[in-house]
Amino acid sequence: MSTQNEAHGDENTRRELTERELELALEEIVECVLEYGQWPRKGRANFDLYDWLMENRDPSYAWEMYLCSISDNSQALENRIRRERASVEAMLINHLTGSDLVSDLANERASEDE
Repeated sequence: MSTQNEAHGDENTRRELTERELELALEEIVECVLEYGQWPRKGRANFDLYDWLMENRDPSYAWEMYLCSISDNSQALENRIRRERASVEAMLINHLTGSDLVSDLANERASEDE
């Protein structure tokens, strides 16, 4: 007789993902989006940072960054970049937690490990 899963016809069922697997997938997606502006890095974007920010962020933030960039105060710009990146990262984490993008990547990584 074949394996137990095959006997029941559920050989394609996936195990439940762990919190750690989901956390790692979320982290990978957020880092990629912040670094390259989209997910995945290459090819057709499943998530585009520019479009998402246009829908979810007040455009005055872009003007503030622009004004900082043309000023002579480079320290203020560096501080602003750090604050803005942290703010957008938190927004992305909140938005992407529990998303299909995250669970799909977690499933993909889990199947690579098996």
